[in-house]
Amino acid sequence: MIIQMNEFTSHVGEIMMYCQCIEHDIKEIYLSFFKDNREEVLQKMNEEKWTLGMIVTALKEADKAPRARLFDDPDYSILFSTVRLRNYYAHQVFLSFCYEIDEEKFEASYNQAAKRLLSERKLLSSLYGRVEDVRIKLQEKA
Repeated sequence: MIIQMNEFTSHVGEIMMYCQCIEHDIKEIYLSFFKDNREEVLQKMNEEKWTLGMIVTALKEADKAPRARLFDDPDYSILFSTVRLRNYYAHQVFLSFCYEIDEEKFEASYNQAAKRLLSERKLLSSLYGRVEDVRIKLQEKA
């Protein structure tokens, strides 16, 4: 095993934390475009139950102003992939190996999931830091 199961589950929790924080920060960043009617926009988002994908789409559209962009196209690609990654870690990752009966197949599936986990944890950690930095800068300007 590449990592022990307790580390694996801890890393899954860390990934979920990054995804939740990214979603929160992206929402705050988007709302920064609406200083005069922030509460109305937030209420609309809550009533319509905006998903992370919807928020990223709206932010990308709002972030096309002639001023310096907050995120570049590769950042937006990663932000959109966060939706898929969050769903995978919330609903699928353990199923990718837990029901393997054959020990060799279990270990191979587990190791494959662990490699992916470690790689995506690093990606999301980095993205979380970049998104948080943008949110903090915008809050300092407000």
